[in-house]
Amino acid sequence: MDKLKKNKIWITVVAFGVLIVIILLMMLNQQKQSSPAAQESIYSSSVKASSSSEVDQDKANEKAYAKKAATMKGHVLGISEPLYTKWTKDDFRKWAKEYSALSDSEKHKASSNFGTSETIANDDIDIRPLSNYADAVNNNDFESISYFETVKAFNKKHPAINPDDIK
Repeated sequence: MDKLKKNKIWITVVAFGVLIVIILLMMLNQQKQSSPAAQESIYSSSVKASSSSEVDQDKANEKAYAKKAATMKGHVLGISEPLYTKWTKDDFRKWAKEYSALSDSEKHKASSNFGTSETIANDDIDIRPLSNYADAVNNNDFESISYFETVKAFNKKHPAINPDDIK
């Protein structure tokens, strides 16, 4: 009987010892998860997942914009922002020819809206704003002035811009 009591005490002591070791191991594991290295790992995997979903969303937007742009009509001119213009390439050529024929004093007073809601004007000091447009048109370089004959062509060059944002 005495031996049985001693065995029960030993079993109880060993059980408590195992329980204390398990608790200490759990605490140690929790500290490892809270360490800066573990947090960095968790953060970097979160950033990768976020970046991946952002890229997927951007691609989905670009597809939607392309589909929308294919059905839209009009010419686009990117002055400070993309704007619809009523002008065709021939209208630009006619304007550039007329502008080039102006005297220097007339060029300083010149302005044009290029068929958009925004006006560009030269001033008393600088004739470059309109001269740059005229030179580009005279060189048949419509890309440098961000002129696109269709919304679809604009979208191919700027796939991340929503065609609905063109004014």
